[in-house]
Amino acid sequence: MKKWWLLLLLLLLLAVVLGGWFLLKESPSGSVISPLFPQSGPAQSRFKLPQRTEWTLLLTGDIIPARVVNQKMVAKNDFNWPLVNIAPILKDADLTLINLESPLLVKCPITNEGFKFCGDYRFAQALADSGVDVANLANNHSLNYGWEGLAETEEHLQEMGIETTGFTTNSPQPLLPRGENSLSPFVREGGGELCQKDIYCSKLVTKNIQICDLSHFNSPAQKYAIARNCDSVVGTIKVGFIGYNAVGQTVDRELVEQEIRAADKQVDILILSVHWGKEYERTPKSDPSLASDDPKELGRLFIDWGADVVVGNHPHWYQSLDFAQDKKGKYKPIFYALGNTIFDQEWSPETKVGYLAKLKFVGTEIKRENIEIIPIGIRDYGQAYVLEGKEKEKVLQELD
Repeated sequence: MKKWWLLLLLLLLLAVVLGGWFLLKESPSGSVISPLFPQSGPAQSRFKLPQRTEWTLLLTGDIIPARVVNQKMVAKNDFNWPLVNIAPILKDADLTLINLESPLLVKCPITNEGFKFCGDYRFAQALADSGVDVANLANNHSLNYGWEGLAETEEHLQEMGIETTGFTTNSPQPLLPRGENSLSPFVREGGGELCQKDIYCSKLVTKNIQICDLSHFNSPAQKYAIARNCDSVVGTIKVGFIGYNAVGQTVDRELVEQEIRAADKQVDILILSVHWGKEYERTPKSDPSLASDDPKELGRLFIDWGADVVVGNHPHWYQSLDFAQDKKGKYKPIFYALGNTIFDQEWSPETKVGYLAKLKFVGTEIKRENIEIIPIGIRDYGQAYVLEGKEKEKVLQELD
């Protein structure tokens, strides 16, 4: 009887071994398959997550790391000091555009006065550390140290991986300056690929946003974890940045229209940064010396010509947000001024308050409800911080 039990046990063991071999036999490709569970892909039948088509753009006001700001950075040997409190917000966006209204130089004089601005070249590293992607250089202080100062500024920024738009000295052909207050800095001799003689030439820089296929991830947590690092790119959105300085010279509308329309044809989204308007005003107004250049009128024209977002600066006070309808009937935002982001103007409450704007796009679409206003203040002559409580509510109410 004992032998029969032993034989039965051996037969059962043999059946288990043979069954396991059939279940785990190798396919011709060498992968292990199980005939009990048909292969249907990694959780695709359970989770149908969409492609990543949402992306964010962060806009700032005037950033001027000059005078007392520069003095403090050098004394502290801390060039991240002005931005440390808002850096997480800048880093969080897919693309961050700033208006840099000061050259960055190795030999920047240390001074706390005057209107010839410059900041220490090491501030470029701080901008990169804070997540800045593009710097607009088209403004009325970019040429405070001449074309050499502008060229050095571009070099420091680009070494840190920051693209520049607006004024530029980086061109394959000789260019002639139009003067410190021109809409754009160059006229090309004899025409060329970038622009024609006597046509304003503002440097167009582009960035790509990746559209990611997230359908193969099996949980929302994984979806968010890879939001910035796609492993399966199914398309891109080409975002273009172009900058103008409209301070000190009447806008030549025909020429600027030509350039905006040309830039619009090269990109999916066109962001236009413009230096304009009367300083120290809450309501957008034209400068008295340039009465025909009303920011409200120009902003609508820029949208009509092809810009998807217009972001203005120069007044040093924050101003209202507006929307203009393009030719397709879509409403596009116009930020007349975001106030100061980094500057040493401690002499008035208005110059110590500004805001950041975070725009969430879905593909190439932007809606009013997807624009977040982040009020900020400036303390200690140059350090930005996020406003809270009543101070925050005051800014939001005035912009509403």
